[in-house]
Amino acid sequence: MMEFFTLTLGLYMASMLAVLPLRNNYEKSIRVGHAFTALASLALLAFVIEALPTAVRGGAIDLTLVGISFHIDGLSLILCMVLGILGLATSLYSPRYMESYKKLGRGWVYIILYSTFMLSMILIVTVANLLWFVFFWEVMTLASYLLMIWEHNEDHVRKAGWKYFVTMHITSTLPLLLALALLYAKTGSVEGLDFANLSKLHLGAIYYLLFLIGFGSKAGVVPIHFWLPDAHPIAPSNVSALMSGAMIKVAVYGLVRLTCFVMKPTEIFGYIVGAIGAITLTVGTLYALKQTDAKRLLAYHSVGQMGYIWLGVGTGILFLAKGGEWAAFGAIALTAGLYHLLNHAIFKGLLFLSAGSILYRTRSKDLNKLAGLAKLMPVTAVFTFVAAMSIAGVPPFNGFMSKWMIYQATFLSRNIVIVIFGIFALFISSVTLASFLKFYTTAFGGEPNELTKEAKEVPIEMLIAKGLLALLCLLFGLIPSTVVPLLVSPGKILSCSDLSGWLTITPSFIMIKVPGMPAGGETLFKPLLFVIVFGVAFTVLYVAFPIHKRIYKPWTLGEPVPIDAYKMKAGNYYEAFEEYIHFLYRWGNELSKLGRKITDSTSHAYLWLCTKLHEISGTISKDLTNAGLLYLRSASELYLDEFIFAPFVKILCGLGLVLDEESRKVNAGLTLAFVTLAIILVLTLL
Repeated sequence: MMEFFTLTLGLYMASMLAVLPLRNNYEKSIRVGHAFTALASLALLAFVIEALPTAVRGGAIDLTLVGISFHIDGLSLILCMVLGILGLATSLYSPRYMESYKKLGRGWVYIILYSTFMLSMILIVTVANLLWFVFFWEVMTLASYLLMIWEHNEDHVRKAGWKYFVTMHITSTLPLLLALALLYAKTGSVEGLDFANLSKLHLGAIYYLLFLIGFGSKAGVVPIHFWLPDAHPIAPSNVSALMSGAMIKVAVYGLVRLTCFVMKPTEIFGYIVGAIGAITLTVGTLYALKQTDAKRLLAYHSVGQMGYIWLGVGTGILFLAKGGEWAAFGAIALTAGLYHLLNHAIFKGLLFLSAGSILYRTRSKDLNKLAGLAKLMPVTAVFTFVAAMSIAGVPPFNGFMSKWMIYQATFLSRNIVIVIFGIFALFISSVTLASFLKFYTTAFGGEPNELTKEAKEVPIEMLIAKGLLALLCLLFGLIPSTVVPLLVSPGKILSCSDLSGWLTITPSFIMIKVPGMPAGGETLFKPLLFVIVFGVAFTVLYVAFPIHKRIYKPWTLGEPVPIDAYKMKAGNYYEAFEEYIHFLYRWGNELSKLGRKITDSTSHAYLWLCTKLHEISGTISKDLTNAGLLYLRSASELYLDEFIFAPFVKILCGLGLVLDEESRKVNAGLTLAFVTLAIILVLTLL
C-alpha cells in the first residue's frame, strides 16, 4: 500500500525540482508545478482509497521512509482525504488564478512554498514520532506565513503576516516545544518520542494544557483567534482555501491524536474542549454577521465552524472517558465532529475559491460595492449557492448532515451542560444562514453596476475545481454512507466497540441509537426521501404560483438620484440585531485591542532582544578586531619555522654530534651520561 503514499511525497518534491529550470518563465513554472501537485493529490486520494478497507476494520499501516516512521490509521486517512481533495481543487484552480499575481514574479518560489506547505501537512498527519511532528509543524507554519504575505509590498499584508507569525510561535510552537522537551527529558531518547512509546507513559494535566493551547491557537478558537480574521483575507484565495480548509484542521488532528490516542480521554478535558467550541461558534459567527469584506466574512466563519468541530470532538472526548455504553455514544459524537471537519474543508474551500473568482473578475471583495454577478457569472453563482447552503446547514447538503449529528450528540446526551452547548449551536446555525443570505444577495443579486458590469465567467479550469467541491457537497450530504464508515474508525478504536448497534448508515438513511433508550426510539434521517418530498412540493408550488419577473423603478420625485442609492448595502443588513448585541461587539473589540497590544509588545520585545544581541555581538567582534590589530602593530616579526622548529633542529644537531663522538669512542662516559639523561627526561615527561 505504500507505493501511492511514496509516490505522493515524490511528486511534491518533483514539483519543486521541475520549476527550477523555469525560473524566468512565470506562467510556465506555475502550470508545470501545479501539474505535478495535481498528480500528487490524485496519488494521495488513490492511497486513501487503497487503505480505506484497513482503516474501516480498525487497522493501521506502519512503514518507514528515510529513517522516519509513519503510522497511518483512520484518523490520518480522514486528513489525507481532506488534503487530497483540496490539493486537487487548488491545483486545478491556481494556474489561471495566479495570473493576477504575475507582476510580482517568482512563480517558481510560489510552487516551492505551495508544495512544501502541502507536503508538511501530509507528513504531520502521518508521522509517528513527536519530534518529527513538531519539526513538520514548524515547516507548515513557516511555509503558510510566506504564502500568506505573497503581496508583501502592501503594508497591511506585512502587518497581518507578522501578527500571525509572532502569535503562532508564542501560542502554538512554544507550547509544543515545551511538551516535546518535557517528554524527551522523561524518555531520554528520540525513539522514546514515538507515539506508541508515549502512550505507555502516565502523563499529567500539564500536557493536556500545553496541547490545548498549541493546537487551539492554530485552529483559531476563541480567545486565540484574533490572528485569523486578518491572516486569511490577505493571502491569495487559493492559499486561503488551504489555510481555512486544511491547515486549521491539522490542528484538530493534533488535538485528537495526542490527547485521545497518545494520552487518554478525560471528562474534564472533554468539557473544556466542548465549552471552547460553544463559545467559539457563537463569537465567530456573530462577528461574521457584521462583516462587509467577503474574505473577512469567510475568515470569521472559519472561526465559527471550528467551534462546531470542537463541540463535536469535545462531546466525544467526554463520553469516551465515561466508558461503558456511553463510550460508544462518545465515538458517535467524535464521528460527528470529524464529519463536520471534512464537510467544512469542502464547502469553505469552495467559498474561498468563489470569493477568489469574484476578486479575479472585479478586483473587489467589498460586498457594499458588488452586485448582479449572477447574470454575469452564472456557474460561479450556482456553486457559491451550494457552498452557502452547505455551511448554513440546509438539507440536503453536507453541512446539514454533520450538524444534524452534532445536534443529536448534544441534545440526546442527557447532560445539561452539553445540551446547552447544543442549543447555542442550533441558534447560531440560523445566524450563519442570515450571514450567507447577505453574502449571496449582495454579490450575486440585483442588477450589475459600474464595478461589475464588465465581469464575466472565470476560465474553465477554475470552474472545474469549484464544480468538484460542489459535487462533493451534494454527495456527502445525500449519501453519507460514502464517507461515514471512515469517519467512524477513530471512534471504534478509542471505544473498543464496532458501533454496529449504535450507528447505522445506509445509502438512504443514517440512524443513531441513544444509551438507555428502548427499541424504536432511535433518531433517524433520510436525506434522499427529504429531497424527493421537497422537490415535489417545490415543483407543485412553482407550477401553481409561477414567478413573473417585473422590474420596478423607484419614484425619485424627478430628482437625479442614481438607482444604486436605493440598493440595500451589506452594511445595512441586520443593523437592528447588531445594535441589540452591541455590548458583545464592544467587549470583543476591547479584547481584540488587548490581543493586538500583547502581540505588538511581544514583537517589539523580540526585536529589541535581537537588536541588543546584535549590538553586543558587534561590540565583542570590534574589540577582538582591535586587539588583533594592536598585536600586529606592536609584536616583533616572528617566523613560524624559526619560532617553533629551530630549537628542535638544534637539539637534533647536538645529539648527532654526541652520537658521532660515541661512535669514535671519544669521551664515551660523557656520551653515555647524556643518553641516560635523555632517557630519564623522556620517561619523566611520559
